[in-house]
Formats: sequence, C-alpha cells, structure tokens
Amino acid sequence: MGSGRVGMAWVLAAGIGCAHLGASRPDKPVLAAGKYAVESIRSRAQLDGVDQLIEISETGTKLTDANGAEHVLTERGALMLGEDGLCRLALAVSVDGEEPGISDRTCRWNVEGDRFLLGDASGTGTRTVYQVQRSGGRVVLEGMSDVDPQGKVIGNARGERIVLVERAPELAGRSVDRTSEEQAAREIQEYLHDL
Repeated sequence: MGSGRVGMAWVLAAGIGCAHLGASRPDKPVLAAGKYAVESIRSRAQLDGVDQLIEISETGTKLTDANGAEHVLTERGALMLGEDGLCRLALAVSVDGEEPGISDRTCRWNVEGDRFLLGDASGTGTRTVYQVQRSGGRVVLEGMSDVDPQGKVIGNARGERIVLVERAPELAGRSVDRTSEEQAAREIQEYLHDL
C-alpha cells in the first residue's frame, strides 16, 4: 500500500476513532451495556488539510483524495459498553482493501433518557450528545452537540452519526477482564475478527 494510502487510513482511523466519542419502551432501554458492531460511522475528520464529515461503512465508501484519485474506504468496528460506564471504541479502517489502520480507544458513556453521551475515558473532556433511535436490530446515534464536563453546549455535532448493530448472544456473552489492558486489547481484536 502506498504511503499516501497508509497515511489516509491512519488519519481516518484516528480521527473517526475519536468520534466524540432514547425514545424507548420503559421495560427495555434502547441502548444498554453490551457489545455492538459499528456498521457505519460519520464524523468530522481532517483530510488533506480540510475539515469535513466523512462516513465510513462496512460496505465501503468512495472518497476522492486531493490528487483526484478515488479510493474505497471500509471499516469494521466494535463499541463495547461496560456496566461501569467505561467503554471501548475500536475501528479498523482500510483503504482500497489494504491492511487497516486501527484505532482502539477507551471511553466513558452514559444514557440520559433518549440521549447517549460519549466522551474520553477520563470523564473530564468534551462529550458528544447523541439522539438515540432504534431501527430494527440497529441503534442509530445521531449527533446533537458537544458539551463540556459541566454540560454546557460548546459545539455542534449535527451530521455526526454512529450506526450500531446488536451482536449475537454468543459474542455478547464474552466478558472483558477490565483489570488487564492486554486482555481487553486481545478481546477487541478477536471481536473485530469475528465481525
């Protein structure tokens, strides 16, 4: 893979992996602790020096670079939501079918009604607020705003979106040893492989 494509995969994996990072039935929350496949993700990323919304999906997204060359980007990903409010967002972004760039980030999450909040693992940074919607076996997170630790709106997240697919019970039943980063990293890699 050319160095330009390698760089593009890493920039996209890192930028989208940082994706700032519902109306529900009372008996079952729309989004709960568990493991979800990331079917597609649309986030702000800087590509060729330009901030733009980039959507990458499992089926592939065509993108034209600054030189006019067309590339197909694909992603496989997983969002693992822990009962304790911690999470992991892992994305493998490939350009033209080559070796993917991997982004594996710890994060913090919570649900307030039909709002899903996703932020960095420290809980002290900016969080993105998403509107949660269920559509069949998918959970669609539509970006609303970025908020500071006190909940004050500091940015617009409209246009950002994450589409999650609930995983089969045999995959969702795997546990993460939260005391071991190596174990968690291995499990994320296995999970991405199983997708």
